[in-house]
Amino acid sequence: MLQKEINLARRRRKPGSRIAEQPPFFDDRPSDLPPFVSTPEEVKRAVERNAVQRGVLLVRVLVSLNMDEAIAAVGNIAAVYDMEEIREAADLLGIDPEALNLLDQAEPPIPYPYYFCAPTYLMDHPRLVMYYRNVAMLSRKVMSGIGLGTEAYELNSVAPPAGVASELAHYFNKIVSALIKTGGVTPQRHIEMAFANLGDSLGGVSRNEVGRIALAQVIRLLALHLHRKWQLADIAYRVKGRIMPDDEDAEEQIDPGEDQVLAVTPDMDLEGVLNRLESQRVKYRELTMRNGNRLLLDRQLEWQSSDGKTYRVGPDLHALSSQADMLWAGELKGGADPAGSDEHWKTATQALGRILDACEKTGRPQPDLSFIATIIVERVAREAQAWIDQGKLTSVYNLTKISENPQERWKFLDEMTTFLGCD
Repeated sequence: MLQKEINLARRRRKPGSRIAEQPPFFDDRPSDLPPFVSTPEEVKRAVERNAVQRGVLLVRVLVSLNMDEAIAAVGNIAAVYDMEEIREAADLLGIDPEALNLLDQAEPPIPYPYYFCAPTYLMDHPRLVMYYRNVAMLSRKVMSGIGLGTEAYELNSVAPPAGVASELAHYFNKIVSALIKTGGVTPQRHIEMAFANLGDSLGGVSRNEVGRIALAQVIRLLALHLHRKWQLADIAYRVKGRIMPDDEDAEEQIDPGEDQVLAVTPDMDLEGVLNRLESQRVKYRELTMRNGNRLLLDRQLEWQSSDGKTYRVGPDLHALSSQADMLWAGELKGGADPAGSDEHWKTATQALGRILDACEKTGRPQPDLSFIATIIVERVAREAQAWIDQGKLTSVYNLTKISENPQERWKFLDEMTTFLGCD
């Protein structure tokens, strides 16, 4: 059966065959669609690239966490632990005896350390903080929010002090007791719980990375173009640090979280510099032009109307000059899921609408406004074109077309250069 499928695929690829000449999709969409709408094939390629980017990120995080090693350490503890000792200390450890009964009643009985920890486990094996936190369905972010931050123990293998270890163990055990009593147990459920919570946490990380990567790609294109035209003076940025902080083959790291300024010189290998920054998850903050104009990223502005009312606007990108409050503003959406395209457009128009309203209320001229997205489905394309026709929007850019089509890329760069006053 498999060989038949292989032979059929080969015939499809045969030059000159009717099947080979047919497009992968029959595009029967109306001919009046705006030029920036995504084709079905472009959506497929964008989704593929997005999946690879997210997958590489998630795999690297899993490798750095070394969950297999943590599970093996728990297994070693389970092989030598004292059941009666844990039962006697259950109250001090925050463990509900009824949850222990459920572990005993499982077939076969489940060792307590798979679900519950003692302070000594965390002190002797600091990375187990990560394992028990995930079994308890807690994120590092929420642990930091309640004053029980665990990052140093999980990432740097620093042993928590005895008092902290006791507090963590009690907190984890109390939550896991409730989970076991509600959902029951199986011999592998502790692993399922740990990976389910880890996946949920990494999903949030990957979604944030999608937006950061898209913005970095746009700024990279623009910075290199402006450098070739000798229009770029400097780049302000900060880095978030590598996903795997113990990467021995990596170049010297930049201090994460600290704003840095890169002065751009004519003979600089700017592409090489940007490659180094992007390897450390760069977050660009500002581009300064040689004419004094600035492109700012993720900054909020406050404008005052004549009656003293404050209007706050905060587009993803906006350009300023010394003579104008805002030359241009753009909303950028990096996600490639077609189902999310409508929501991306909705949030973008809300942000752009606030700018239009604030300009009207404060007597400022309307700046050029742009919508930039990895994919643009048909309904969004039509609504975006309506905004252009109404004079609300200046331009729309499809990042997939920009990345794949040199003409689209040069058109985007030329228009951005004009928006920045560098033409």
